[in-house]
Amino acid sequence: MKKRKLLAVIMSAVMCVAAAVPAVPAFADGQKVVTLGADLSEDQKQAILRYFGIEGQSIQTLTITNQDERNHLGAYVPLEQIGTHTYSCALVNPTNTGGIQVKTANLTWVTSNMIATTLSTSGVVNCEVLAAAPFEVSGTGALTGILMAYESAVGTELDETKKEVATQELITTTTIANSIGQAEATDIVNETKMQVVQGNVVSENDIDVIINEIAEEENIDLSDEDRDLLKKLMEEIAAQNYDYEDMKETLERVEQNMDTLMNQQPAQQTAAADTPMTEVAAANISTDQTETPETLPEDSILNSADPNALGSSVVTDSTAQQDQTETEALQPETIPADDGFEISSSDEYSQTPADPNQDGNIVIEGQEQSETAGQDSGATQEQSETAADAGQPETVAGAENTPEQPESGADGQNVPEQVETTGDEESGIDTMMPELGDPMFEVPDEPTAPVLTTITPEEMELAPLYKEPELLPAGINELTISFQRDDIIAGTGAINLMNGFDNSMIETIQANDAEKVVISPLDAEALTDLGWSTGCKATITLKDPIGQMAFCYVTMTENAFTSTDGSAMTPAIEDTQAWTIQTSEYGFCIDKKDLTAGNTVSGQIMMDNTSATAAYIEEADPAMISFDQGEFTASGSFTATLVTAGKTSFKVSFYDEAGTLLNTIDYELEIK
Repeated sequence: MKKRKLLAVIMSAVMCVAAAVPAVPAFADGQKVVTLGADLSEDQKQAILRYFGIEGQSIQTLTITNQDERNHLGAYVPLEQIGTHTYSCALVNPTNTGGIQVKTANLTWVTSNMIATTLSTSGVVNCEVLAAAPFEVSGTGALTGILMAYESAVGTELDETKKEVATQELITTTTIANSIGQAEATDIVNETKMQVVQGNVVSENDIDVIINEIAEEENIDLSDEDRDLLKKLMEEIAAQNYDYEDMKETLERVEQNMDTLMNQQPAQQTAAADTPMTEVAAANISTDQTETPETLPEDSILNSADPNALGSSVVTDSTAQQDQTETEALQPETIPADDGFEISSSDEYSQTPADPNQDGNIVIEGQEQSETAGQDSGATQEQSETAADAGQPETVAGAENTPEQPESGADGQNVPEQVETTGDEESGIDTMMPELGDPMFEVPDEPTAPVLTTITPEEMELAPLYKEPELLPAGINELTISFQRDDIIAGTGAINLMNGFDNSMIETIQANDAEKVVISPLDAEALTDLGWSTGCKATITLKDPIGQMAFCYVTMTENAFTSTDGSAMTPAIEDTQAWTIQTSEYGFCIDKKDLTAGNTVSGQIMMDNTSATAAYIEEADPAMISFDQGEFTASGSFTATLVTAGKTSFKVSFYDEAGTLLNTIDYELEIK
């Protein structure tokens, strides 16, 4: 860690009381959401899913369009730079601990550490992210999909101002990186942010002092323009009253990664001219000898990435040291003439070569291709077979091995003499092997996982459900899933309303969104209709009513609902024909958000582009419900006053110009 003498002075001079910060919600690990760029081909989408390790799994999926990028980045990035296509993808998994861990593939300018520190600014505390593209892109648009996926996964929107500041931070970092390099830019932005947030700094003068101190300490020469950009960013960050404890783990991890890289760069730059690119990249991922590498959880999504899914030449980058070491051990492969992707030119495609010093964590898989060794050196390196391929220890040009020098391990650390090492003849990488009986060698017994049962589709009933040949009335704004058991609670999955004509997403409702999903017991009448002796229902409120002549179907991700004791959960419902909704030409709907006696609610009559020329609300009991109008000559809105609690019913009839009855909708309503 860097010394923070300046921070101590500022903290003693500036007396600020941090604003109260809402408690960080707890999430169940595994409620993943994946985003896919709208302009990917089907083959490219499948390759991304294989890389993420989720091919064939039922995971909520969002499609990120170029318009999404423009909405998110347009205030900070020229539209011509955003381009017209979107290829970046992300897999996001909110967690309860561990800070923010990020791994990227084929993002050649925006790095894992940039994304991690930027996400902390948006208000994310604990999360795992895989961000990737099927071919090399700059990655500036990756943040759009990551934030959208995170919000969808947790069912809560992040603070809009903090999201804007996060975008400003990413753009500021990449802009400064154009002048001084990614590592230096990430380092000075992250370090300045740490001191501003930790010291509750609000004074412009104090921010100036911090920037000057860090630039001098790190020997970073900022231009006036870059200094102004950084200062404006820090003023925005200072105004948000962040809680440093929420950001600490992530920011200090990024700081450690940058410290390691910054200490290594002089030696790497000297060796770069005579060293193959793969060796320079491998040298960048060594760990700090004074720090103990952290261990990723066994089920971390960063461990699930398939390095072979995106072809044989992939630029990968990670915030996790464990992940870096594992990546280093992969064998380079010869690049085939065709990687299997149809790559079309786009404005997002980056021709900027990968900088081997960009974060200190880059690995380029593949050989026999020319790469630019980095912007600073400008030297072009031709990749050749590394020493590891030949089974020989890797050496750095210009370095001499002497008998006094200890052996070097795969991560660049000196191997203590007392630890026995064995050589891996195939990879040429030394591996530390503890002796039998060593606590490091023993694996503790894993606890026996509880046996989960599945709530079968036969135990669930969707309503309203299309049953051929009768169409449902247009205007449906509420769905009900009934369960043949009474111990159901919300899980971590989601209910999806899909467009049956093009399979696009209409709406996703998180099952644990208490405002949209209400679970309650089934009454005796409902139980009788279903032929069940016990049961409950989840009532799902839609954002917009389903319109005229619609064809929809409902799907559900795994674990949308679970039992109160956690022993059973709902499966993924993916059959496009299982839960279908087809509506007629005519419709009627009432807002059901608060059906309490005494309230006035709004509603709609739907008959546009039909032969109906009149509609009437009939047989309503005025002692229960009254309407401000009961006759309509076109589609329109109305209000209804809920008079008395209880069940009531009425009809809406549609007639043509000749007065012929076209359709009648029977409507029941329960007023609370």
